Amino acid sequence: MEFKLIITLLSLAFAAFLVFKEIRRADKARLTWRLISSVLMVASFALLILPITYSVKKEEPAYEMNLLTPGVSIDSVSAIKGPKFDLDSSLFPSKRNLKINHIPDLAYFLKAHPEIKKVNVYGDGLEDAQLQALSNYQRSFHPSANPTGVIAANWPKKLNASEDLTVQGAYNNQTNQSVWLKLRGLGANLDSVEVMPNAKINFSLQTKPKQSGKAVYQLISLQKSDTLSADPIPFEVVKKQAIRVLILASFPDFEYKFIKKWLFENGYPVAFRSQISKNKFSTDFLNTKATNLNQINQSMLKNIDVVVIDDQELTSISSSDKAAIYGAVNNGMGLIVRVTNAKADGTKQSFGSYEVLPSTEKPAGLKSTDGFKFNSLPFTQTLFLKLAGNHQPIITDEPGKVVVNSQISGMGKILTSSISSTYQWQLGGKPADYGEFWSMLFAKSSRKKIENQSIEIQPQFPSVNEKLRIIVDLANQKLPKLTIDGTDISPRQNIELPFEWDGFYWPKRSGWANATINQESSSIYIYQKSDWLSVKSMLKQSKNFNFIKNQERKNWKSSKIEYSAEEEISKWWFLLLFLATSAFLWYELRVLANK
Repeated sequence: MEFKLIITLLSLAFAAFLVFKEIRRADKARLTWRLISSVLMVASFALLILPITYSVKKEEPAYEMNLLTPGVSIDSVSAIKGPKFDLDSSLFPSKRNLKINHIPDLAYFLKAHPEIKKVNVYGDGLEDAQLQALSNYQRSFHPSANPTGVIAANWPKKLNASEDLTVQGAYNNQTNQSVWLKLRGLGANLDSVEVMPNAKINFSLQTKPKQSGKAVYQLISLQKSDTLSADPIPFEVVKKQAIRVLILASFPDFEYKFIKKWLFENGYPVAFRSQISKNKFSTDFLNTKATNLNQINQSMLKNIDVVVIDDQELTSISSSDKAAIYGAVNNGMGLIVRVTNAKADGTKQSFGSYEVLPSTEKPAGLKSTDGFKFNSLPFTQTLFLKLAGNHQPIITDEPGKVVVNSQISGMGKILTSSISSTYQWQLGGKPADYGEFWSMLFAKSSRKKIENQSIEIQPQFPSVNEKLRIIVDLANQKLPKLTIDGTDISPRQNIELPFEWDGFYWPKRSGWANATINQESSSIYIYQKSDWLSVKSMLKQSKNFNFIKNQERKNWKSSKIEYSAEEEISKWWFLLLFLATSAFLWYELRVLANK
């Protein structure tokens, strides 16, 4: 016997019993009210158990489906009209009240329902393969709110020895308490920044790694004593490829003395030549073997990456030496020219320098176009450089006047500097500024090494049991041999770019993985699924935004359908009726009947 029938029969029997008792009662006062209250009390109690529904007409968008993805809030789900679906069965543990249907495979479901013309995506969005399934559909994207935590992060995956590790990103603090971001490595806090309550900031944390090889630091966010997140920062410190430097000085001043010392301490092979008198030179060789520097020729410059020379020496050297230098620059060598005279001439290149009157104002600080700000030098800079059409500023003062610029010459670059006394940074106890200045000049001017192959990993944070795409660019079009942790990867060739190959791999464990391309090894770090959750969420949202933005505009008119639905009457009404009738019957029997 069905449950509803049992409750109905019991309720009728109980109601009949109460009516019989009230009729047999000797006191006939208020009999009608007692009978009505008894019947209503039993009926309301039964309706608390048995749901009462009624039919209503509803209107919803036709030919649309709502797709819920991770990141969508439960509060917003109830406000979504129309049929709701998810692709992750664990996204909503209790779906009965939310009326959410599960789809095992999106592409299969869409093919089985050709009436669907539009897909509304809510939350963080879909993966690449799932987005491709929506190519022929109109779609809209409703992203979830920006999460609290690190929402963007980036750092170099490979560093040369002595280079700084810089971790940059953005943090969104939606709480009422401040958060400390700490860069931690080798058991010590290396750098930190405070994020104020209800603030979103761009951060930059920096340290100089003291180890070589592979390492994993951590970016930790702390709120008082609570650790909100601890995400890994893997990187590799590789042996710096030595930049071979040739210095040609008109005379050995303090600037050259400090440059030689800094180059020697940082392991650069340096050949130094200073003019004593006409055609007579003094030479010095640091971290390299001695060679004949009396005459500059193409053969010798093949082994040089950067030549440092001042404008006076460049003017006084022979035309054959000058031609050899500029010929080597055209073949890829770098040239750094120190300009000390506003009217320098006699050279192949025009430096376009100019001089301003000395100022009594405080010396202005310097800044690079890369965003690095140098501390002020203890003198007023009066010599600046004019920019031609093919010049690019490298370092300027605060007002924007150029002190270092760059120009392309053939396959090489010529950098011109009008700062004559950078050694003042060393004397003033600011060696970091001095090192940054000359590292920048050598990095931007040195001969570029031609790589036979390069690799790229997608996504930015490859995780365990998620598809990883490895992209390889080769100097030739031969089929590469790809392996990751001993697993062979079948490469496919890009039809439009025949030198580009890619393959796919599903990592089984987190940590460092070894990728081998044609017997050359590279290191790849595999993250856990719980790492960088907020960043992954923002990256997925950005990818979905771009996909929706680039969709083809189609003539598709929105229409609505009308349908009948069952709604349940709230049980609160029956509870109130049950309490009211019960209270009346008690009051009538205990109080009114005794008067």
